[in-house]
Amino acid sequence: MMLDQETQQALFDLRRHWQDAYYITYSDGAWNASPFIDRDTVLTAGSSAELRTKMQNDYAARAMASGATAARWAGYSST
Repeated sequence: MMLDQETQQALFDLRRHWQDAYYITYSDGAWNASPFIDRDTVLTAGSSAELRTKMQNDYAARAMASGATAARWAGYSST
């Protein structure tokens, strides 16, 4: 399937920012991300912005649950 330029750019941006933490895909209008540390979890959204927000929230929740700092994800929140 050929993606339009805007979708390609949004997918590229998400992958560039989150490539170390999430496997990100787009298919038939659905944006999906799975954390590498928990591939059974799939975050699904209707837009790239919505998926970004879901990943930010998921990443922060996992950081808090593990007792780690959530400082790393804060850098992803602006793009």
